[in-house]
Amino acid sequence: MMMRDTDRSGFSLVEVIVALIILTVGVLGMAATTMLVVRQTTLSEMTTERAAALQTVIERLRSEDYATIASGADTVGRFDVNWSVTDGVRTKQVEIITVGPGLTSASGVPALAAEVADTFEYRVIER
Repeated sequence: MMMRDTDRSGFSLVEVIVALIILTVGVLGMAATTMLVVRQTTLSEMTTERAAALQTVIERLRSEDYATIASGADTVGRFDVNWSVTDGVRTKQVEIITVGPGLTSASGVPALAAEVADTFEYRVIER
């Protein structure tokens, strides 16, 4: 008659496989989250650069005399910036368009794209 040893310690094969599956799911979840964090960080960096390009143009326009403010274009960092000026009564309406990398939803799904246009309106009042 064969005796069974009931004092064996350790893990069974089933327990090891279940533990590996749980570990795999956790690691894959972390990998997906890491990709999302990298994407959001990249988008944040591009948004900050776009805001800096816009601020550069606005500061340039603010430093000019009211009578000399005119349409123009410039490249600031990775962004092409164009602005057009429309004269009003004691005001000038400035439309500033930045073109460069950014977030687009042209296909219905938000995605990073190389050439995204963003428009900003700025009003200059004569003193």
